[in-house]
Amino acid sequence: MKIKSLIYSLLIFGGVVSLGSCQNDVNDPLPVGEGQQLTLLPSVADRNKVEVRAAGNIPFFENGNDITVQVKTSRTGSDFVSYPYTYNNGTFAEKAQGQGFFFPADQTFISELKAFWPSFENRGAVITDQRDLDQFKLANRLTAHVTEANIMPTADPVPLVFQHEQSKITFRLAGQNASGLIIKSLLFELENVDLDDGQGERQVGFWAYCEGTGTLNAEVIVPAGVVFGPGINDGKRMEIGLVKVGAEGTTDNDYEGIMYIPNSTHIELQKNHDYLVTLTPEGYDLMATISIAGFPQPDGDHVGVPFQLPVLNEETERYEISTIAQLVTVSWLLTGDLNGELQSDWSTRTFDIVNDIEVSDRIKAEGDRYLNISTLNNYKNQFSNADKVTYSDGTNVFN
Repeated sequence: MKIKSLIYSLLIFGGVVSLGSCQNDVNDPLPVGEGQQLTLLPSVADRNKVEVRAAGNIPFFENGNDITVQVKTSRTGSDFVSYPYTYNNGTFAEKAQGQGFFFPADQTFISELKAFWPSFENRGAVITDQRDLDQFKLANRLTAHVTEANIMPTADPVPLVFQHEQSKITFRLAGQNASGLIIKSLLFELENVDLDDGQGERQVGFWAYCEGTGTLNAEVIVPAGVVFGPGINDGKRMEIGLVKVGAEGTTDNDYEGIMYIPNSTHIELQKNHDYLVTLTPEGYDLMATISIAGFPQPDGDHVGVPFQLPVLNEETERYEISTIAQLVTVSWLLTGDLNGELQSDWSTRTFDIVNDIEVSDRIKAEGDRYLNISTLNNYKNQFSNADKVTYSDGTNVFN
């Protein structure tokens, strides 16, 4: 087996997800004198797109999966009480008879609710070997936290949206010479990682999930807050792991390559983000080219463009923009197709800037390579409250 060197670069589009919350628009509050068990209808928010994957349609949870639910009510004040809940056919309910939360007959409501996957009983140290699907799912810690709206007594399952606590890094083979190749195994190394095992920070290797026999997209869950890359502009590179690549169904042409990043890389991994790393074979040595959110930058002078879709307000039928990442994403969606989203769709939609957004001097200096201001101004009439977007000196971005 030959050892080849792979130099790869990062394709990063922040997958910050806009999450919903439990609502109190209940149609059938319980009559006085009855009690009703709290049940939960879970969804898992996707990292890359502002969409919620309903558990009944694209299930993350399986029957028998346990979570820990913490409840604070209008009666318990500041104290949380924990309950074990188990997933069964689309909803979470009490794990055993009498172990769940029941709404008292006096119309006590839930003022705050937290839910944790895996359950506290099944949470240990951070899982580093994620080659098995079950271990990969257990490594993907989820939390739901509801404080914005009181949960009133109801017989219906309460919607609950889970958010990813950690970061996910997806390694993808791309390019003409990658045809017929898959990733068969991948070991990703990070510095200064705390695995919650009492041994402090150290260098840690994470085995990625490669769907058993190999895949085009290897995935690994890593703790948020870890800094990826030293951020040194010395023109050198650092090793960050090993990858085995080959053809599906045979080991004849398998080879392992050392993965490197430029020392200039310096990224603090954020929770609920998906960082995409493209490995592009070019010739015998399998070099990689840089591709940022679909825009090739072969000279290496690239800008990492975030990808965060705005949120549709169903009452106004406008897409609400509240972050600079959403504004950047919209500027490119109005320019052309991106990540499966069609420019022809987005060019007919209207938008609302719902709060003040300041465009930093650094972003301004990048010009249309980051925030495509020229395109935004071409569609200015489709934006409400455009004057809320300003540069750091107070001047308007839209003109």
